[in-house]
Formats: sequence, structure tokens, C-alpha cells
Amino acid sequence: MNFLDLSRASGDPQDGGQRPSGDTEPLATRVAPPAHLRIPAGQARWRPLHETDAGSIIQLQRVAEDFDRTPYRTTEAEIIDLFEPDIPHSAYGAFDLAGTLVAYGYVRVQLTELSIVRATCSGAVHPEWRDKSLGTSIVAWQSDIARHLLARSGLEGKAQIAQFADETVVGMVDLLERSGFTARRWFTQMRRDLTEEIPVVTLGPYLAIEPWGELWNDAVRRAHNQAFADYGESSELTVQQWERTLENVVREWSFVALDRSSDRARVAGYIMASRWEEDWPALGWREGYVEALGVLAPWRRRGVARSLLTRTMKAFQESGMDYAGIDVDIDDPTGAQHLYTQLGFEPTHRTVMYAIDV
Repeated sequence: MNFLDLSRASGDPQDGGQRPSGDTEPLATRVAPPAHLRIPAGQARWRPLHETDAGSIIQLQRVAEDFDRTPYRTTEAEIIDLFEPDIPHSAYGAFDLAGTLVAYGYVRVQLTELSIVRATCSGAVHPEWRDKSLGTSIVAWQSDIARHLLARSGLEGKAQIAQFADETVVGMVDLLERSGFTARRWFTQMRRDLTEEIPVVTLGPYLAIEPWGELWNDAVRRAHNQAFADYGESSELTVQQWERTLENVVREWSFVALDRSSDRARVAGYIMASRWEEDWPALGWREGYVEALGVLAPWRRRGVARSLLTRTMKAFQESGMDYAGIDVDIDDPTGAQHLYTQLGFEPTHRTVMYAIDV
């Protein structure tokens, strides 16, 4: 996570979309969907997956994540959300003779906050079924179906097929590179021990950190969109999309920075935090998670980000959390990683986004 991105999601689809000047052909033409899909076959019984298979998918995810010792756990709600009818998606799975799901692949198309039409691929293979070429079959199918979904999405603009590879999954990077994917972005998971002293940050006159109440919802949404615009990103979250983003926000851990130098208070920055209790058994501790941290241009370099972060860390501490967690985009232009390091955050894990431009 960085000053601008939202974690756990890559953005919701929006109507239309502006086509960058370099993309002269319609997306449906550029993606060149293959006439014949490479449908997985052999080794197991394959078939399309639907929302009714969510229970089987979550069971497979838990086995795979336990084996790979990933620092997170996929929730049942997250799996159910994958089959939301309004978002273009497709899923395919392999079952053993006993009817147990042993591998699956999934693709969904969304317009990200970075104005990229992205076909994001995900999936898992049971540890006992690895080295049987199931992963290779899944990635080939994902690459083909992604092009079809992109072509039918009705969206325009820069587009890519993306896979997020966890460093703990052996062989995943090699498979993606052999399939034509290249590393594009690196995300470092960081954590901060809350038993250590949290510094006190003093802001200048008229600036204050206050609890995030319902009153500030839309003002923060507009501030969030402006923060992206400041870095040349044109995509904006609508009110409906923002409400979905706020569903997992813990209000007592989230704050706004206000400038009260005039009659009408202005939002200078914000911080959003959540709790993912399903991850705690795997982590071995209780963690408050920073979803997003943003500061608008006129108030940068005035200690606002540092003040927001320490206030949230204190709220974590008072709620009995052991650690504060955050994901950092290494390519983040705001230099967020340096701020987190100064405040005692340490890197623990890394995820790499691999992509194919289409």
C-alpha cells in the first residue's frame, strides 16, 4: 500500500473510459482473442466454476495458503465477491475422482484507479497436485479467456493481463515468465511492532487530526480522487464505488486531517484502516492494517502523513493490536516507503505484479 493505492482491490469497472492517444485501435481489436481457447484437460476432471463452488474454492485456498505460509488468508466473502454478476469474469477448476477441487483459475476485468483496463488472474493448485502441469494449463487458459473478456468488456484504454505472484509460491515466477509475463510492479508488505514507542507528531496552526465521521465521507472521496489526479491519474471513484470501498473500514482507526484556517474546514489528508481477523491465525498476531493514506498537494511536507499514521498506530495499540501492517508500492512516487521506515516499519514479504500488455 502507498499514499494513493487502495489495498485488497484493484478498482471497480466504470462506464466508458478514455482511450489514450497512443491506443489507436479499439480494445476489442487490439487484444486479438484467440478463435480457440486452450481449455485445461487431463490429470483431473475440469469444468467451469460458479458461485455455488465458492465453498470448494475457499477450502482449496486455505490448504494452499497454509502450505505456502502466505501472510494472509482469503476469506469466504472475498471468494463470493469474485462471482459478482456485474463484473466480467470466468473461472475454471479441476476435480479429483472424489469430487474435491484440486486446482482452479479465475479472471476478472476491471478498470483500475490507474485508468488501466486490467484482466486480473488468480488461482491455486493443491500442494499434492503440483508438478503435474495443472498450473501451466491454468495460465494458458487464463491468457486466452482474459483476451475474450477484455474484448467483450466495452471498456477502452490501456489494457493488460496481470498476475500477482507471491514470493513464497515455488515455481510461480518461472511459470509466468515462460508464459510471456514480465515483472512490472513490486509490493512490499511491512509491519510495525506496536509495543515500541509511537512518536508524537505536532502539526502547525489550524491543522488537526480528527476522527473520520460520516460527515466527511464525500469530502474524503473527493480528496482521494484529487490525490490521484495530482499524480496524473484520471480515474475517479464514484459515490457508489466509494461506499463499497468503505465497507471494510474500521472507523475508530481511520482519521482525517483538517485545515481550519478558514470558515469552512478543508480535508488536507486521510487514512483508512481495517482489520482482517481471518489473517491473524496465519500471522500469529493481531494486526491493524492501513488500507490507504493520502495527503493533498497543498499540505504535503508539513507532517500531515506522519501525523495521520501515528494517530492510527496509536488507535491500533489502544485496541490491543500487536502490529500495524501496510503494503507499499516500491515504485510509489510519494516516497512512502521512506516514511514508513522512519516510523519503525520493517519489510516482511514481497509480491510482484507480472503483466502482458495488450
